[in-house]
Amino acid sequence: MEADINSASMLTSCYTALGDAAGMSRAAQQALKRAESVLAREPNNSLVTGYSAYALAALGEGERAKARMNRALLIDPDNFNMRYNFACAISVYLRDKEAALEMLGPLFETINDSFLPYAKADPDLEFLHDDPRFRAMVSAAELRLAATGDA
Repeated sequence: MEADINSASMLTSCYTALGDAAGMSRAAQQALKRAESVLAREPNNSLVTGYSAYALAALGEGERAKARMNRALLIDPDNFNMRYNFACAISVYLRDKEAALEMLGPLFETINDSFLPYAKADPDLEFLHDDPRFRAMVSAAELRLAATGDA
């Protein structure tokens, strides 16, 4: 289906996990094409803006991807999943620790006990695992959750 952006975006992730750069690029281009078609009609659709940002990151268009991420967060600033997925895309495709950590900061301030173990183990964030700032975010979240009895 031409309007199915989610499947093309998921294919991007699958091809990335398989190490198939050509497949990843094809899927990301397809996701971007579909997203831009929707954005031409619905420029304030944060979900589709997010999909387009992820595709741009996968295609190595870092500045455009970050601009779209910022736009999506202006439209929907409290979207936890979108912020998390942006951090993953920045880590995996753009390899930008500063931007990924900046994206994760507000998320870790409110992360809950059911999502924290996932974030700690997510291979998309492996790029950050050795960074002391990432470890500090995890520790702060663990302490916050322990203090409130949520851990």
